[in-house]
Amino acid sequence: MPTRKISDPMQKVLDYIRAEKLVSRGEKLLVAVSGGPDSVCLLHILAGLRGELGIELHVAHLDHQLRGEESAADAAYVAGLARRLIIPATIKSRDVKAYRKEHRLSLEEAAREVRFSFLAQVAGAVGAARVAVGHTADDHVETILMHLLRGSGTRGLRGLLPASRWASGAVGLTIVRPLLELGREEAEKRREEERRAREEPPEGVA
Repeated sequence: MPTRKISDPMQKVLDYIRAEKLVSRGEKLLVAVSGGPDSVCLLHILAGLRGELGIELHVAHLDHQLRGEESAADAAYVAGLARRLIIPATIKSRDVKAYRKEHRLSLEEAAREVRFSFLAQVAGAVGAARVAVGHTADDHVETILMHLLRGSGTRGLRGLLPASRWASGAVGLTIVRPLLELGREEAEKRREEERRAREEPPEGVA
């Protein structure tokens, strides 16, 4: 029986996941999908690799209520994408501005805390051991530069890790980053290829 051909970006991600032991066969993986190109690319690649990896997927999307109709459109897009890929999804919204005011945080800090708390809750509810996020090699480099500019010294050279732990009080979450070997341009190219493949009619159909 011929082996199914895997595209270069998918093979790169598959090799990276296996090398870093980011998932285990038989487990359920929560995929955080914002609707942006990186997270959409992540979802498409993981959907294509779930057979090879022997995993189940569950999509999580949070509407931060910060961009009005655009936020609602992103939520609808992610819900539709999950349906097309036949992956269950949890789509929710949270009032990040109210959380920011209550806890006296910057908007970025408030959004991060609300988002990861939401992901931890969904992971617990669906029985997912880890959550995958769409950080790419570009995010890794940007994180290093940001740390150095903030004066973190050589500690800033660490950048993003393949897997890390987020915790707030009794709530914890293991975060994995399967796309760290891909550049943002590769991720966007992969997303565009998937979009064209959905729009093109099957061979022989006018």
